[in-house]
Amino acid sequence: MLSDEAGMAMTDIARAMLSLRPLARARGAASRLPTGLPAGEAAESAAAVLAAVADELDVPGLDFGPGSDVEGVFERVMAGHLDLTGRLAALGPVAAGDRAAVVTEARKAAAKVAAESFGRHRRPTDALSADGAALPVYEAGEPGRPAVVLASACGMPAELCEPWIELLSRDHHVVTWESRGLFGAVPEFDALGHDTDAQAADVFAVMDHCGIDSAHVMGFCGGSVIALAAAAARPERVSSLSLWHGAYELGEDCPKADHHRNMQALMAMAASDRDTAAGVQSVFVQTMLSSLSAGMAHLVLHPYATPELFYRYCRVNGPITDIDVRGMLAGVTQPALVVTSEDDSTADPAGSRWVAARLPAAELRVEPHGDHISLFTMNGAVGALAVDFLARMGSPLPAAG
Repeated sequence: MLSDEAGMAMTDIARAMLSLRPLARARGAASRLPTGLPAGEAAESAAAVLAAVADELDVPGLDFGPGSDVEGVFERVMAGHLDLTGRLAALGPVAAGDRAAVVTEARKAAAKVAAESFGRHRRPTDALSADGAALPVYEAGEPGRPAVVLASACGMPAELCEPWIELLSRDHHVVTWESRGLFGAVPEFDALGHDTDAQAADVFAVMDHCGIDSAHVMGFCGGSVIALAAAAARPERVSSLSLWHGAYELGEDCPKADHHRNMQALMAMAASDRDTAAGVQSVFVQTMLSSLSAGMAHLVLHPYATPELFYRYCRVNGPITDIDVRGMLAGVTQPALVVTSEDDSTADPAGSRWVAARLPAAELRVEPHGDHISLFTMNGAVGALAVDFLARMGSPLPAAG
C-alpha cells in the first residue's frame, strides 16, 4: 500500500494525465516525456508506473524516459502539465522488488480518477448531425430540469468547460459537445458542412440527442456566433441566450481587435489547402502559447496538434469568425445577456457593445477585466452573472462560489 502522501501524488499524476488524453490522441505520435530522474533503476521504475497509468486511462503515445530534456512544443506543454519532478518526489523511490505492487496501485488510482473525472459526463454514443457529422456529447445534471446548452469555443475539448458544467449542473440539465470534424474518427471530413448554418444545426442535433425541447444557449467566444445563429434559426427552441466575449464580424460598423483580424487572415490562408495549413501551423502554435497559462495550454492547443487537424479547424472556425452577424440581430428577440470586459484584447469589447445595443431584448455587462481565456477559469464574477441571469429567466440556481 502507498502512504497517504504517495497516494495523493499518484492521484494527481493520474488526473493530470487523463486531462492530456485529447491532445495525446490528436497528436497520434509518440511524445517523449522525461521523468526528471537520472538513468537507472529509479527512472525505470517511475517509467513503469507512468506507463501503467497511461495504459489504464487510454492515453496513447506517451514515452517516459530518464533525464529532464524536453524536445518539441507539445512535449513541453505535456511535461509542464504533468509536473513529474515534484509529483514523483512525493511518490518516493520505487524499489525493484516493489515495482509490480506499485504498478498495481497506480492502475487502481487511475481507474478511480477516471470514474470521478470530467469524462464521466461523456455520452456513450455521439449525436449525429443532419449531414452525418458525429458530435461527441457531454451532459450533467438531471434530465427534465431546465436545460442549458453550452456552445463552447470552436475546436476545444469539452473539458475546457468543466467549471461551468460543474456550477450550472447543480440545478440544470447541462449539455455541450465537441466540434464537428475535429474529434474522434472523421473519415469524410471534406464531405461535411463547414459553415455557420451547419454548426448552428448541431445545437439542435445535440438537444434532440439529449431529449431537450427548449434551452438557454450559452455561447463562449466563437460559440457566441453559433448561439446567435441557432437563436435566429429556431427561436422556439432557444428560450434565452447569453454571449460571452464574442468575436463578431460587423463589417464597417464596428472595429475588430488586431488579434481578431490577424486570426481571420491566417485562418483564411490555412483553410485554402492542406499544404498551406501545414506551413502556418507553427505560427499559430507560437501565437497561442504566448497567451496561455500552463494549466490550460494542453487543452487550448488541441486544434493545432497536427497539420491535418489544424486545416480542419480553420475550415470549421473560419466561417464563424467571418460571417457578418448584423443580419441576425433584429430577429433574435429572446432575452439575452451579452458579457465582455474593458480590457479584452482578443475580442474587441466594442463588438459586444454593438451587438447588445441591437438585440431587441439584450442587456450588457462589461466587467473590469477578463478575456476568452479567463472565461474558462471563471475568474472574477462571470459565474455569478450567469447564475443571476438564469435565475431571472425563471431557472433558480444556487449562489456561485
